Amino acid sequence: MATAKQNQESSAALGLVIGFIICAPLLIISIYHYYRLRSIYKENEHSQRVFDVGNLVRPFVLALLPVLIAWRLYALILSSGSAVSTVVTAAILITTLFILFKISKLISSTYYGVFIDPENDRIVLPKDMGNYSVSDYIKLKFITELGTMEEVPLSQIKRITRQGGKKLFIHGKFGARGMIFSSKQKRDECLSAVEVSSSLRATLELEAG
Repeated sequence: MATAKQNQESSAALGLVIGFIICAPLLIISIYHYYRLRSIYKENEHSQRVFDVGNLVRPFVLALLPVLIAWRLYALILSSGSAVSTVVTAAILITTLFILFKISKLISSTYYGVFIDPENDRIVLPKDMGNYSVSDYIKLKFITELGTMEEVPLSQIKRITRQGGKKLFIHGKFGARGMIFSSKQKRDECLSAVEVSSSLRATLELEAG
């Protein structure tokens, strides 16, 4: 009985150690990438950034999946006693680390949110994977482009629509791009910011002309 309890405590302690080993680099990379985005897309007197802390739940939960899957596969490989278990385990570890690296970028881009910059005629938003074709999924772009940002010309936005309660779509020559928020309040905040910035962009163009 005591042995079983000790094993449970050891497993719990091991789980905490593994969790710390995984989470610490994940957060460090996320923080680094976030400040990198801040340096690339510099704010000015006309710009506005809409960020939604509630959206961070999804990427943090997503970070658990590759770890759990890799841990389970690792246990199965060890129990099999195969000669190639070391190679397969190394491949699983490398793949897991790569996916976690991409998820760390997803965390930072999600927190960065939507950057509306009428002065430079752009709206910067997290990559919308809803536009992917079948070939894009075959090319694994849903992994390789995870956490990347996309620029859309603010002056090309012709229409803004709301869908599904917390979704916002911008439409124009570039097609359509979607943004998902954790609440209607954040969705409407972004909607208002885009509308105001579009009007401001038109005013800046007239002044420049």
